[in-house]
Amino acid sequence: MIKTTGVHHIVLKVSDVEKSKDFYVKACQMEVFMEEHGAAGLTGAGLDSLWLVAPENNEAAAKFNRRGDIGLDHWAFGVEGMENLKEIEARLKEQGIEMEDGGITDNGYGGTAIYCEDPDGMILEFSLLRKE
Repeated sequence: MIKTTGVHHIVLKVSDVEKSKDFYVKACQMEVFMEEHGAAGLTGAGLDSLWLVAPENNEAAAKFNRRGDIGLDHWAFGVEGMENLKEIEARLKEQGIEMEDGGITDNGYGGTAIYCEDPDGMILEFSLLRKE
């Protein structure tokens, strides 16, 4: 069995990042820890992070704009330590599961991750946990 720590983060494509950010701060008492490239990263409510990106043409959305709709873009498992991430990469290769960028990659936000798709095309990420 692979070792994960649970759901690491959620990325939502939203119609208005500012309005959505305001909602999650107020409704869930989340805190904003990053705003750049037209995206916002929030933390709290039991999540390492919740990312809000607008599907319009901007730098942050470009990576997540495969489907173009509002809603859930992908889900991620938190992984403790590079050794565990490498074990997951090896297991996915063993199983013949194709990985974006061929395996472990930079996620574009200063993190390290593996991306793949489930049979229905839902993006799944295994994300190295941020250092606190």
